[in-house]
Amino acid sequence: MQFDWMVQCYSGAGVHRDTPMLDTLDRETVLQGVDTAVDTGLEGLWAPDHFMLGPKAEEFEVWTLLSALAERTEDVDLGPLVGSITYRNPALLAKMATTVDVLSEGRLRLGLGAGWHEEEHRAYGFDFPDVGTRIEMLEEGIQVVKAMFTEAEPTFEGDHYTIDGALNEPKPVSQPHPPIVVGGAGPKMLRLAARHADEWNVEISGRARGRSIEFKARKFDEYLENEGRDPDEVDRSWLAHVLVREDEAAVESAVEEIFPLPWGEESDMDDQLTDAAEAREKGDMLIGTPAQVAEQIEGIRDLGFEKLQLLFLDFPDSRGMELFGDEVAPQFR
Repeated sequence: MQFDWMVQCYSGAGVHRDTPMLDTLDRETVLQGVDTAVDTGLEGLWAPDHFMLGPKAEEFEVWTLLSALAERTEDVDLGPLVGSITYRNPALLAKMATTVDVLSEGRLRLGLGAGWHEEEHRAYGFDFPDVGTRIEMLEEGIQVVKAMFTEAEPTFEGDHYTIDGALNEPKPVSQPHPPIVVGGAGPKMLRLAARHADEWNVEISGRARGRSIEFKARKFDEYLENEGRDPDEVDRSWLAHVLVREDEAAVESAVEEIFPLPWGEESDMDDQLTDAAEAREKGDMLIGTPAQVAEQIEGIRDLGFEKLQLLFLDFPDSRGMELFGDEVAPQFR
């Protein structure tokens, strides 16, 4: 299995589920986390595509951050998890992604999704059409970026996007293009991923809505076969929160420090996770000793997911990340 870090580049200040122990955002803390992730053997670095998450709205912009990480690292994958199609013209996005791919010598994985943060769109002046329209935009956008990555004189005409000789030189290092990672778990998104994705990512809220993740994983295989694609040739990744400590007493102590935590999206975080049992059940959070966390990961792998992007609940404390790298990850290699 591959284990990556979802770079926690926004402050949770005690109340956001993703970075509850990060009180304020600063350059040194994030880059120390990056260095620790690489040193502990994590194989990828991802970042969210948002502008104002968390109670303080302190957050780094994803493509600027990825450019810095391309120069700071040598061997790890890099990518947005996932980029919202509503925030950038896809031709410009392809140019930005190509730049990061070239700077990183071919390590980019381009995560894309339909977007969801309505308040953020409104604050920044972006249109926020209905979800069906956003999915249409995503499908056209993927076609545009692939054209930009591969064609000498990219041209595309659709209902939402048009390009005419939008040159993109130099081309990406990755061949035939940077892998496309599609995030989402609804029926329309699963069908879109089956048509276009090199990797399917399922994040926390996508697992919580609608049918079970077991059902969604089966349907994804079915949709791939309908598209004439081999399910074994499309990667699957899973975004997860993790809290690992050396023994059960240390786990209990950390849980008491971190919880309760709100559960839900930014606009709907009234539901509270009060303890480790609720966090495991409602949020699929990986909480426990190294052996207990490994057992939970086995269940994820049994569903066909071979990649995990991890949010460490104790960050910026590095103990959880280091313990995961030392005692959990080796059990899967």
